[in-house]
Order: sequence, then C-alpha cells, then structure tokens
Amino acid sequence: MTAEALPAVPQMLAERFAKAFAAFVDAVRDAAQAAALDPLLGASRSLLVWQTQDLPRLERENAKVQNAMALYLVGETRTIVTLAAEKRHLARELDGCDLNFAGPERGQVLDQLETAVVVAAYQVCKAAGVP
Repeated sequence: MTAEALPAVPQMLAERFAKAFAAFVDAVRDAAQAAALDPLLGASRSLLVWQTQDLPRLERENAKVQNAMALYLVGETRTIVTLAAEKRHLARELDGCDLNFAGPERGQVLDQLETAVVVAAYQVCKAAGVP
C-alpha cells in the first residue's frame, strides 16, 4: 500500500470481514471449551496447542480487527485494509493447526468459518485496490 489514499471500502465489506473473523474466533473458543469437557478429546495435544497458543493469538488478532472496524466507522480505513490483507493468508497461518481438535463435525464448521474470513478479507482488499 502506498501513501496515497485508498479507494473507498464499502461498509458492508468491512463489517463482513470483522463479523467473519469474530465468528471464527467465537467458534474456536466454543470448540475448545466443548473439547475440554469431552474425555476423549480433553487430553489431546491438539487441544492443548489451541488453548495455550492458537486461541489466545486469534483473540488478540480479533481485538485488533474489531478495533479496526471501530476506526473504520470514524473514517480511518487503512487499519482494516491492512488487517484484511494479512488475514487473506489465515489458512496459511493456521497450516499445521488441527481444525478437527474438537471432532470432525466442529472441524468442518471451523474450516467453513476460516474460509469465510479469507473470502471477506479478499473482498476488502479488492475494494481497496490492494493486490
């Protein structure tokens, strides 16, 4: 991104990205809580990694995305575009992380929500003219 002004990003796209990211993080949190209560899943290494590393990181990133959305609403669009550009690669960031840590059904839901984040991030970037 250059110093010149970015093209306008429609509010609907910015909101879609922020909501998709929040929904993904909420689903990961819910899955981790459910898995922790399941005797078959509660002792897995995957769950431990999600609880101690991946989920806390995603929660910090979600706070940044939600803050960027608040900034967008007062006219500062660069932050949400910057974060969307980063989150286009969410699947790559989570490569090696087992989305099935809470079972295959939840894994499928997490995969769909992760895809929704990536798609929404691409839409924001496209609207902003970010390659």
